[in-house]
Amino acid sequence: MKLHFELESRGSKRLEAFTLPELIIAIAVLVMLVGGLVSANLFGLRMFQISQTKLTASDSVRKAISRMRDEIRGSKGAFVGNVTTNGTFVALADGVNQAGSGMLISNANSTSFTVYFINQSDLTLRRTTSTPGTTIILAQSVTNSTAFSALDFAGNVLTNSGNNKVFHITFEFYQAQNLGAPADSYRLETSVTRRAPR
Repeated sequence: MKLHFELESRGSKRLEAFTLPELIIAIAVLVMLVGGLVSANLFGLRMFQISQTKLTASDSVRKAISRMRDEIRGSKGAFVGNVTTNGTFVALADGVNQAGSGMLISNANSTSFTVYFINQSDLTLRRTTSTPGTTIILAQSVTNSTAFSALDFAGNVLTNSGNNKVFHITFEFYQAQNLGAPADSYRLETSVTRRAPR
């Protein structure tokens, strides 16, 4: 007995495969699509690294400036000066431009004080208080030596330690090349004055 199968010409389903040129074109399109996705992802990672480097570099200084601003506003007094190599704050005398590497802020409710200063030996911004052993590093790679100045209302540097002064704070720092991100320099500055005594 012979079995004979006939395919109907209409309505029958035939299994068809890709031809070799169609297969090559499909693979080429897939490779270009995957290559585009991978390169876009790598570009996004590089932009993230650059942004992260910039944000990390300036974040600690922004926090320090914010804390310093609050302390100055609520202080009993503040003085611009320099910090010597042995860690002693020396206020600037009258008759000298009131611009230096440190600032002493006397707290409003007590005899304690806070000193912010730039340590020139390791280019760090530091904060210390009247309590011994409380020096902490707030930021690194600070490149300017004169960060604090006392100004009048018009923005001129004062030559005396008058009562009505505006403190101008400027930090310039350098961020070295990191994780393929290019080296860059930054500058943060602000001006703040004490609140009027009540």
